[in-house]
Amino acid sequence: MPSALKDSQASATQRFSHALSLVPEIAKVEERIRSTFTSDVAIMREIPEYLLSLGGKRIRPILALLCSKALGAQEITDDIIDIAAGIELIHMATLMHDDIIDQSPIRRHKPSAYARYGLPGTLLSGDFLLTRAFGLCSRLDREIIEATEQACIELVEGETLEIAIPLAEQTTASSLTIATRKTASLFRLAAFCGASLTESPDSVKESMSKFGEALGIAFQIIDDILDVTSDEATLGKRPGIDIAERKPSLINILWIESGDPAAQRLLVPADPKTEQSFVEESLQKLRASEILQRAKDSAKFHADIASKNLIDALGGDLHNLPPEGEALIAVIDFALERVL
Repeated sequence: MPSALKDSQASATQRFSHALSLVPEIAKVEERIRSTFTSDVAIMREIPEYLLSLGGKRIRPILALLCSKALGAQEITDDIIDIAAGIELIHMATLMHDDIIDQSPIRRHKPSAYARYGLPGTLLSGDFLLTRAFGLCSRLDREIIEATEQACIELVEGETLEIAIPLAEQTTASSLTIATRKTASLFRLAAFCGASLTESPDSVKESMSKFGEALGIAFQIIDDILDVTSDEATLGKRPGIDIAERKPSLINILWIESGDPAAQRLLVPADPKTEQSFVEESLQKLRASEILQRAKDSAKFHADIASKNLIDALGGDLHNLPPEGEALIAVIDFALERVL
């Protein structure tokens, strides 16, 4: 077992960084992603390349690679590379579409594709990437194709629920439903595909799916928390976006449900004259409130579900995990370390 993964003194960030050394094939995934950018229309190549160049943790393809290795894959096959690349292409497409819906000017410290290239090009580039993703997935077996279709349906449903239900009618349950569909669907898909492509039994596929879904929910809650607690240098965008956009984030819903009169301002349209001061005052209030701890408790709850299902999938013994299993635990701990 690599000592950096077992070392109790190492931070989760250090363990996560070491875990990446177990999947050098992530470079092949990036090559496969770039290979799909071929088009006679220059802008269809330029916009995806720009978004890819902005970086990111590549959590979803890393999950697919680590899960397959943890379940005994002796080598990373072209099929695993294809599905890992396909999942990241779907994620990239959703980032483009999200920035259009939110009219976001910034993505990872730089102008978003929407801000740089405008709505039509960004929208069509997102459609282009979705088509390329399904081109990769269609080469795989029916189980993978159906799982990918289901994840994409849930993703779109989550996006729709986020904007279709008035904030006054949202609850903590609906907020978590949105997180499950919008974010966790691709995490679940990555973990499931890692199990499916290693020909694991159905019980293992189910446990891996539950692991991925719970991890994705935890990641979304953590993003909601960081929107309040972090700063622009860390986030790559200004904090308080969820407040300004009246998103049904878990933080916003918990605040409304707390009965705090100040939270009622979330239920009315923004006033451009006072909005900035409202966001700043809200951030200060939330940072000093018990709402953050309630959200952290929820993130920890779902992370624990992820850990339990991962351990079940890998044989039920926390102290006898393969290196890649330890690496997946490090991914969970890395997510939590950002807020706990």
